[in-house]
Amino acid sequence: MKTGRSLWMLAVVVLVLAAMYVPVLVGGYGPRLGLDLQGGISVTLQALGEADAAKMEKAAEIVRRRVNALGLTEPVVAPQGNNRVLVQIPGEQDPDRVLKIIGSTAQLQFREVLEIIYPGSENYDTTEVTAVNPEDLEAYQALKDQEIVLEKEGKNGEVLKVRLGPTRLTGDIIDNADAAVDREKGGYKIDFQLTSEASPQFAALTKEMLGKQLAIVLDYHLESFPTVQSEITEGRGEITGDFSREEARDLAMVLKMGALPVEFDPNPLVENVSASLGRDSLRQGLIAGIVGLILVAVFMLSVYRLLGVVTCFSLVIFGLLMFGIISLLGRYVHWSLTLAGIAGVVVSIGISADSSVVFFERLKEEVREGKTVRSSVDRAYRSAFRTIIAADAATFITAFILWILAMGPVKGFAFTLGLATLLDVFISYFFTRHAVLLLSRLDAYNRPRLVGVGREVLGSEG
Repeated sequence: MKTGRSLWMLAVVVLVLAAMYVPVLVGGYGPRLGLDLQGGISVTLQALGEADAAKMEKAAEIVRRRVNALGLTEPVVAPQGNNRVLVQIPGEQDPDRVLKIIGSTAQLQFREVLEIIYPGSENYDTTEVTAVNPEDLEAYQALKDQEIVLEKEGKNGEVLKVRLGPTRLTGDIIDNADAAVDREKGGYKIDFQLTSEASPQFAALTKEMLGKQLAIVLDYHLESFPTVQSEITEGRGEITGDFSREEARDLAMVLKMGALPVEFDPNPLVENVSASLGRDSLRQGLIAGIVGLILVAVFMLSVYRLLGVVTCFSLVIFGLLMFGIISLLGRYVHWSLTLAGIAGVVVSIGISADSSVVFFERLKEEVREGKTVRSSVDRAYRSAFRTIIAADAATFITAFILWILAMGPVKGFAFTLGLATLLDVFISYFFTRHAVLLLSRLDAYNRPRLVGVGREVLGSEG
């Protein structure tokens, strides 16, 4: 093979690294770390009552959209069986806010106000506030079609008791919702847009209730009960209340994403993974990778000697490519590196070295027959490349199947393992082969002892 072609092939490797590291270095990008490496929150939602896999899948999708809308680090959201959903959010340290968002059913109801009972009224003390217990699923769902009594703080700080009629419309009619500044009362409100199908229903309801009060109830909390001044035909409305900016934004997001299809236990299992524990995991993973890299390098140098130097450089290139790709994936597609992903990288060090072993062993067989390294490189590589492709294809197929079937962090292991096999083929074809070919022009690389054969060349071929 001509020297010029080998130089071009090595130039391809350099250009790929340059194209990758220009944005990485300029942008200061690094790997996006998962829950087990940077700490965060893990929540297991347990469904109440009967559920099935389809409902859990839909609930997981809604929860995933809610968390993504918060702008948090890419979550791991996956259904587990027919009654649980696992949520892992790296970098988040506020469990109360997360639970409020991912666990809220966002049951928005529009109810007619039947009576407002003020403190000091004759029947104030005898009027009982409706008990709401989500764990009693049957009773909880029955409240939708019953008269209920809820409390609401008045303008002067007094607690009003408001008797409400059955639900007239629900939050399913909302197509879009956004937080906005309430310029009349101060604070924030939620502006919502109705679906085209629901607009006539809402118009009919507001026409019927002209001059009456229409209560807006969210998860059995009375938000407001304005008086209907006119028929609302534009398909728009607003929810006013004592909302902070964050509360209004979160509520609007929940309404926009939709209600969960099942009720979840109000006291889910919450696990906080500390940042210090994540740093320890990261440090241990890096130590494992470095130790593995050193041991492989020592083995290759001791067995293949000068050829082992090529393997050391190929491992350095492998590490640079892997780091660059993981950094870019974290920046542009929000892929997170987990401890399982690091395990996949560590395992892939052996995969990368194994391709060199196959090539070098075939090359040594040629040298033992009395041929020079220079004349044997192409023939040995053509024979070895078929084995390399077969081995990497088997590993890639295994990683791909694992990635499809696995959940959570195991996907990270499968992804890095599959990525490593692709990089192995690239490095083997563009770097290892041509690096050995160029070095074979040096006299040192044509001395059998220095390439691990152990005896002098019996003859010479070019």
